[in-house]
Amino acid sequence: MSGSRTSEKKPVRAYRRGKPSGVGTVRELVEAVRERPLLYSSENRALLALLAIMLLGAVLRFYGLGFQSLWGEELASWDFSTRETISQVIGGVRSDIDPPLYFLILRFAQWIFGDSEWALRLPSALAGCLCIPAIYLLGKRLYSEREGLIAALFLAVLWAPIYYSQEARSYSMLILLSILTTYFWWNVMLGLRYRRELPAREAALYVIGAVLCAYLHYFGLLLVVLQGAALAALAYGTLRSVVLLYVPVALAYLPWLPSMAHQARSGTQSGEPTLQVLPDYFQFLYGRSGLLSLAAWTLLCFLLIRGWDDLRPRRRGRGIPPGLLLAAWALGPFIVAYVASQSMLTDENLLVSLPAIYLLLARSVTRTFSGRAAAVFQGTMAVGLAGVGLAYLLFSMDYYTTPAKEQVREAALYVVGHEGKDTLVVRCDTGDRLDFYLKTSETGERNDVEACEARDFPKIEKRVKEGDYQEVFHFISGTDPDPQMISMFQRNFQPVDYERFDGASVVVYKVRPSVPEGLPQTKPPANLPQPKPPASLPKRG
Repeated sequence: MSGSRTSEKKPVRAYRRGKPSGVGTVRELVEAVRERPLLYSSENRALLALLAIMLLGAVLRFYGLGFQSLWGEELASWDFSTRETISQVIGGVRSDIDPPLYFLILRFAQWIFGDSEWALRLPSALAGCLCIPAIYLLGKRLYSEREGLIAALFLAVLWAPIYYSQEARSYSMLILLSILTTYFWWNVMLGLRYRRELPAREAALYVIGAVLCAYLHYFGLLLVVLQGAALAALAYGTLRSVVLLYVPVALAYLPWLPSMAHQARSGTQSGEPTLQVLPDYFQFLYGRSGLLSLAAWTLLCFLLIRGWDDLRPRRRGRGIPPGLLLAAWALGPFIVAYVASQSMLTDENLLVSLPAIYLLLARSVTRTFSGRAAAVFQGTMAVGLAGVGLAYLLFSMDYYTTPAKEQVREAALYVVGHEGKDTLVVRCDTGDRLDFYLKTSETGERNDVEACEARDFPKIEKRVKEGDYQEVFHFISGTDPDPQMISMFQRNFQPVDYERFDGASVVVYKVRPSVPEGLPQTKPPANLPQPKPPASLPKRG
């Protein structure tokens, strides 16, 4: 309303001064023409800044993509995606805890790029790069270009989005689809709430994004459900249109519901809960950096004080504060998971809320300063925070030089490089996933035996006798071995070497010569020192 009153004052003043009423219009056109180059210049600067941020984010994501070994969950992704047929891929995923879309995408990527470490992680890296312009567009849509650029900068250089852009799992794509679905959802909400009509283009794009998000990860499905509930509440006068919008989403998801129910009945959990309180997740988003977490918390608290208008409903009109919806996006999945099952409260599951937190942080930066020099101070603070995050990533965490995943590859290379024809390898892995590094498909049949518990030890003794093996390699990875089985190893074989890696290890045993039947067996001296197991065995990282 204030904008329209201002535009009406100039013609009135021109009339009172006795000038033609068209003079004001001409002056407005001249001013508009003069301001247009400034507008284009501002847009060009924003575009150049976005391109620079995208380039930086791409370098941080593609550099060292194959540096670290695949670990347990990444090997599971490889295992599911390499099944012979698509139906076998879906059938394998049905016994896991995830929907099938990511593994189908990974299967297609392997068909083009192969199955090396970098090729398996390439889809996640590409999705991570696309997250940068996507969050910029969302921030620009909700606030302005400035918030979009700051959020894009945070997403480009902070640890969490980089780490999961270099992992062969669905989390990087989950972040991307959560941004895209929210972008289209916002446009749909505005159309239904204010124009009482369903925008066809945005609705179609939202339906596609919602279906992909639900088939990618169950927390993507949760986000779509929360968006539907919010849309029904905000566009309450067009409930019929809301129902029509979500009917195709529900129909598209119907084929997977029986498999989803099967996974729920199997009782398979998504992992150990790593979150007890929300601040723990907040620190995770900033790489466990106390300095970054404290700075982000301070800015967000300042946003609650200085920028209360971003979170409270408008006093006049029907405007929806974007900050309120971002806060609901950030907290909604956490609250639902906490109420439903705390085993769902893992860092990875809650990555669906990462864009909302970064956007709120970007908004808090722009609300901190005001005045003519506000843009300079805002840019300085945003670049400073991003610089601290990047320095922490490169120099404190040594991200590109220090392994942060289980060193399964290094342990497997030790086995392949030191085993001989008289070596038996004892391993414990689901679906023979260690074959990725043990190169079973290239060398043919291996001298391996699967043994995970003490009750499996007779299989080891039988294989040793039948194959006349002289040494045994115990390949430990993923989970801690059964202590009773370790004790049986120590009693029956002679440990001669122990190679330890991060999250994996190889224990080498010599097979004691057997005494022929009928001959008396000598007893070892009482004071002979007995071999002891390793002081500590690796735990899953």
